[in-house]
Formats: sequence, C-alpha cells, structure tokens
Amino acid sequence: MEASGGAITVSYRVERPFTPRLTETLLQGMPATITYEVGLWKRKPFWFDKLVVALKNEHKVAFDPWRKAFRVRSGGPDARTWTAASLDSLQASLFIVRRLPIAMVTGLEPDGAYYVTVRVLIRPVTDEDLGEIEDWLSGEIKDPEGTARGLPRYLFGITANLTGLGDRTALEKSDRFTPARLLSTAPGVGGF
Repeated sequence: MEASGGAITVSYRVERPFTPRLTETLLQGMPATITYEVGLWKRKPFWFDKLVVALKNEHKVAFDPWRKAFRVRSGGPDARTWTAASLDSLQASLFIVRRLPIAMVTGLEPDGAYYVTVRVLIRPVTDEDLGEIEDWLSGEIKDPEGTARGLPRYLFGITANLTGLGDRTALEKSDRFTPARLLSTAPGVGGF
C-alpha cells in the first residue's frame, strides 16, 4: 500500500497460480477465467466494516495450439483481446500488479482506519464457457430464452470438482492504515 500522485495504490502478486493439473488442461486448450476483486474497506468499531471502493477485473484465457500462444480477453463490454507467448509471460501479465490506483486520498477521512482486500478467483471452464463450447460445436447461436441445453449445471459442477478442475480462490488483507500517515510517508508528497 502506498500513496502515489494523490491516490492510494495497491500492488500484489500471486505466487504459483496454476496447479500442475490446471497447467496441463490449459495447454490442452481448456479455457479458464481469472477474476480479481479489490476492495477498500473503512474499519468501523463495534459494527461491520464499510466497503468504500470495489474494483473487479476479469480475464478469459485460452491456449491457441496453432499459434502456440495464450489468447486473453480482458474486461467486460469494452473487452480487449491480446496474446501471451508463454505460460511465464501469461503469469507475469496477469498475476503481478503494481500500483493499482484504488481511491483518491482526498476522498478519504485523513485519520480513518482503512484496509484493502484482494481476492483472486481462477475458474477453469465456467458454465458460460461450457455454453459457448456447446454452441460452437453445434453451430447454433445462443437461445435468447436461455433454455437448458447439454450438461445440466449441477452435474457440470460435480464433474468439475471431482476432476480437480474446480475453482481456486485466494484472499489477502492488508494491514490497517490511515491516509494521513500513508501520505506522510510518500516520497516528495506534502499534506492534503
């Protein structure tokens, strides 16, 4: 956690995000979805802490065997697609984040107690991915009524968990900080 350019920023790194089994299935072309949720919380004594800012970032990853590279679709409606040449470059791009701005210091109480949480979720083959695969295999366009097709969702979930392809989740929580103290330790930055 640090103050940079008047903003509270967070940096994080996920060590060994992929199990050997997940790496094997990714290299065989099985898609995965990687989601980050970053939250800035205000500590409230004698009550529930208050979520001040919530950020969510999602990446869909699939290995392209013809190009021997990973295709990554990042974002929501305004998604961008990019490639990573190797598993190492994919991990460096997706699992190391430096100085992500989460809030302006001026929008926080100077002496309030805050902390940041970072949650990463890796979901190999989601229900949505399964639907896209089924649609592609059948040559059909997704049914607007959303009628059930193919493998039932509950059976898919059981199968994914039994095969070791279930979700992986990690959650980290920062130490408490006050914006005034964080700002005072920032290099070359004065008061509010």
